[in-house]
Amino acid sequence: MSETPRRALPNPFYVLLLLVSTLFVITALMYCVSPMIVQQAIDHPNAPPRPGSRALVDWLDRNGPMALGVEIVIMMVTGLVAMATDRWFAAASKRKRADNRESFTSEGP
Repeated sequence: MSETPRRALPNPFYVLLLLVSTLFVITALMYCVSPMIVQQAIDHPNAPPRPGSRALVDWLDRNGPMALGVEIVIMMVTGLVAMATDRWFAAASKRKRADNRESFTSEGP
């Protein structure tokens, strides 16, 4: 019986880059929306935002620029490491494809 071919794993640094980039976009959007939540609290004192929203806005007001800066640095580092290690993962993927082709042609009629 032939063994089912296993898929080559993607470069884990690209996966990490994707996760950190998504976190960066979410943080940037929250940082852009937070002044609107403060303005809503000022305009409607009888119906203020929830305490969790206000706490998040206060945290972003104090730590938002630092969080965005750290996320940018992590994105740069993971991007560079992903590009530097890409040939290792691509070579493993090519070897597996070549092995699969050889086993497929050797099992011919």
